[in-house]
Amino acid sequence: MSNRDTNNKATNSQKDNRMATSSKVSGARNKSKTINEDRINYFLLPILIILCIIPFIVRMNIYNTHLSQYQWFAQDGEFIDFFLIYKHWAFVVVSIIMVVIIAIRAYYKRDVIKFLPLFIPLGIYGVMALLSAIFSDYPLFSFGGGFEQFESIFAILGYCITAYYAFLFIREEQDLKKILKYLVVTAIIMSILGVFQFAGNDLFREETIKKLIIPLQYQDKYSLNFGFENNRVYFTLYNPNYVGVFVSMMIPILLVMLFFHRNIKKIIISIVAIIGLIIGGIGAQSLAGVVGLAVALLFIMILMWRYLIKRYTIVLSVGAILIIGVLILNAVTDQFLFNRIKNVFNNTKAEYTLASMDTKDDCVELSYGGNKLLVRNIMGETDSHFTLTDVNNEMVAANYDASTNSIMITDERFAGISVGVSNDFENAFYIQEAGVKWLFTVSNSDGTYYHMNRFGKLDKMITAPSAIFTGYEWFATARGYLWSRTIPLLKENLILGSGPDTFVMEYPQQDYLNFQRYGYPTNIITKPHNLYLQIAVQDGMIALLAFLAFYAMYFISSIRLYIKGRFHNFYEQMGVAIFVGTIGYMVTGLTNDSSITTAPIFWALMGIGISVNYRVKSLNTEEQKKS
Repeated sequence: MSNRDTNNKATNSQKDNRMATSSKVSGARNKSKTINEDRINYFLLPILIILCIIPFIVRMNIYNTHLSQYQWFAQDGEFIDFFLIYKHWAFVVVSIIMVVIIAIRAYYKRDVIKFLPLFIPLGIYGVMALLSAIFSDYPLFSFGGGFEQFESIFAILGYCITAYYAFLFIREEQDLKKILKYLVVTAIIMSILGVFQFAGNDLFREETIKKLIIPLQYQDKYSLNFGFENNRVYFTLYNPNYVGVFVSMMIPILLVMLFFHRNIKKIIISIVAIIGLIIGGIGAQSLAGVVGLAVALLFIMILMWRYLIKRYTIVLSVGAILIIGVLILNAVTDQFLFNRIKNVFNNTKAEYTLASMDTKDDCVELSYGGNKLLVRNIMGETDSHFTLTDVNNEMVAANYDASTNSIMITDERFAGISVGVSNDFENAFYIQEAGVKWLFTVSNSDGTYYHMNRFGKLDKMITAPSAIFTGYEWFATARGYLWSRTIPLLKENLILGSGPDTFVMEYPQQDYLNFQRYGYPTNIITKPHNLYLQIAVQDGMIALLAFLAFYAMYFISSIRLYIKGRFHNFYEQMGVAIFVGTIGYMVTGLTNDSSITTAPIFWALMGIGISVNYRVKSLNTEEQKKS
C-alpha cells in the first residue's frame, strides 16, 4: 500500500472521528436544549397562578355588605357573590407567598435582588394607598374589601408586589415562552366560554358546573343566574365591561406574537384564540374594549411597521380576517358596535326643565325652568294641606283635580307639576313631574322633610355638585354622569383619599333625581367607571400621580427600545407584545375601573414587561460595546 493510500485512510479516519465527535456534541447540545426547555422554574408558579388560575375562580359566597346602616342601601345587608371574593383572597394569598419568596431570596442571595428607578413611584403608590387605608373613615372596607368590588389594600399592595416579583424572577427566554404558552391557554379557555355564551348556551347553566360553583347546602335554594341577558358574554369576569378590558390586553399580545411564529401549529392556535376573543368582545358589547384594542393596534403599526411591511401578506390576511369577523359579528348583533360608536359621537347636550329637587328642613325645593318652587305639607290635627310658593314666598297658582285627587299647578313657570297625598305610608305625599312620582314626608322625629326611597327608607334627597361633563351626562352610556359627580370629590381626597374600596361611601348616593334620569334608578354606584378617578378618590391624588409616573417610565422605556426595533430575538418580540397589551388596558381604564378580575393580569404583565425591557437594554448595551 502506498503512502498516499495510507495518508488517505488516516485522513478519512480522522474525518470519521470528527464527525462522530461532532454528532455526539450535537446530540449533547440537543439533549441539553431539551432539558433546558423542559426545566421547571418554580419561581414562575405564582405568576402562572395569577395569569391562568385566578381569573377562572368562580364560587358562591354569601356575605354581609355592612351597608344596611345607610339609608341609601337595602335593609337586608346580605348579598351573594360569585366572581370577586374568592379571586380576591386567592390573589392575596399568592401575593403573601411572593413576599416570602422575595424575603428568603434577599436573605440568601442578595445579589439577586435588583431595583430600578421606576419602582420608586410604584413604591410611593403602594405607600399612599396603605396610608389611605390606615386613615380611612371606613377601615372595614379598605382592609376587608367592599361591596361589588373586593379590591382591598391587600390586593393593591399585591399588585405592586406582583410587578416587582415578575421583574426579579422572570429572566430567561424559556420563562417567557412558558408564560406565553399559558397566556394562550387562558385565552383559549376564555374564548370557549365566550363563544358558548354568545351562542346562548352559557356553560355556567350546566348542572355539573352548578355543583362545582354552589356549595352543597345551597344547591336546592339558589340557581346560577347572573342577571345577564341571553347571548351576552361575560367570561368569568363578573361584568361584560371587564371582558372588553381582558380582550384589549390579550389580543394585542397574541397578534404581535402571531407575526413572529414560524410553527404552523402555533399560528393556527393563535388565530383561533384571537377569533374567539373577538367574538367574546363583540358579545360583551364593550365599546371600551374596541377602543382600547384599536389604540393598541395603532401602536403595533407605529412600532413594527418595518417588520410588518416585510411580512405584508400575513398582515393583509390577518387584517382581512379581523375586519370580516367584526363586520359579521356586528351584523349578527344588530349593528350594535356601529350604533354605539355613533351614539358616542352624536352626543348632544341634555337639558331638563326640572334641574334639581332637594329635601330641606322646611320644604321640598325644586328648581324648574330656572325658577324655585317650594312645596310644604302642613300637618294639622285631623288633616293636612299644601302650600306652594316661589322663592319670594309668593303663592303659586294651582287647582284641585278631583279626578286624580291631586293639585295641579297652573302657574306657567311650573306647568306640568302636581302634588297630592299618598297612601303608601303615614303622612306621605308625592310630587309628580314628567310622569314620575316622588314620595316625601315630614319626619315626626325632627320635623324636616325626607324622601321615601326604593328601599322603603326615609332619606334626604340632594342634587350632587357636578363638573366638566355637566349637561353631557349621557356621554359614553351615561358615564358622563358618573364622572361629572365624581370630579367634585377630588378636592376632598387630594392627599390620602377615602381609602381603598370606599368609593361607594364617597359618591352622592342620595342624588335620586339624577339616578332616575341617567339610567341608575335601581343601582348603588360602587365605582366611577374610570381607573384614574377611582385611584384619585380612593387613594388620593399623590397615589394617582405615582401610578401614572410608574407607567410613564415604562412607556417611555418601551418606546425608546422598540421604536427602531428589528425584533431579531425573542426578548424584543415578547417585549413589544406585552407593551401594546398594557396600552390596551390603560386605554380601557378611561371608561372602566380596576377590578380584581383583570387587574392582577395587568400588573403581572407590567412586571414581565419591565423584566424584558431590562434584558433587551442589557443586550443592546453588550452589542454596542462589541461594535
